Amino acid sequence: MRNLSDFGMMEWLRLLPCHDALKQWRNDAWQAAYIAKRAEGQERLVSELRQQKGALGLVVAFEQPWALNWQLTLASRNIPDTTMVVFDNSRRPEMRRQIAQVCLDRQVPYLALPPNPTRHVNRSHGFAMSWIYHNVVKPAAPSSFAFIDHDMIPVAPNRLLSNLDGQVVYGLPNDSLWGWHLWAGYCAFDFDYASRRTVNFLYDFSNGLDTGGRNWRSLYRELDASTLRMAKHRMREIIDPVSGHPFTIQVIDDCWYHIGSISYNNGFESQFELCQHLEAELAAGRPWAELCPPQG
Repeated sequence: MRNLSDFGMMEWLRLLPCHDALKQWRNDAWQAAYIAKRAEGQERLVSELRQQKGALGLVVAFEQPWALNWQLTLASRNIPDTTMVVFDNSRRPEMRRQIAQVCLDRQVPYLALPPNPTRHVNRSHGFAMSWIYHNVVKPAAPSSFAFIDHDMIPVAPNRLLSNLDGQVVYGLPNDSLWGWHLWAGYCAFDFDYASRRTVNFLYDFSNGLDTGGRNWRSLYRELDASTLRMAKHRMREIIDPVSGHPFTIQVIDDCWYHIGSISYNNGFESQFELCQHLEAELAAGRPWAELCPPQG
């Protein structure tokens, strides 16, 4: 949470520091209980991952097998240096069955996470990421690891998450008045750096930080963000190759199409047909640069 000296007088009068401290304590206790749970097959997965070389790409899947299938299909082509691993945080058994089948078809390691005890979007995501780090990443000890949202589609070749080029972190930064962190949907870490620190992927709303913000003090505070190579994102206009309709989409590092809003609401529905058309064009061999020409 925020330093006590950063709370204003009116916030103290409303006992906001006490409120924030109690919520943080509750969330930490709740998360610790979740991290202690075991998932069927986790020891086997860790043993397999110990044999892998290079970076791990960690995907927290949730309820959308079609998006995951697209992501994994293109990942094998565009990020071959990264071993993709899927962790299923879905609530519905049928969605877990379908996601497991996608992974089986794509020959990608799959693990069903223990049932998540919270329905809070950010808390659920943070619990899942912390569970993955402490139960799989730490014992597997990869050279580096990256968390990638399941609606991040690698539409062009990319090595930025696997080749940190001497940095200890890489991703899309989120800033607040009191700190910064990397967006939970696109963030990579040097394992040796992270393993020597306390890692907690919960949010820190008191400091104005989203999922992963609790890592501000342990992973980010000693780093000078202005000297780091960071990911870039742009809102781009793209024309549906079939309908001819224009859409505004988010593109990260000029090679990841972020669909957005596919997990907990229906915000992606306006882009679903576009996704189908883009998927077909890319599968037919049309380059992303032709579908979404670079802008100056």
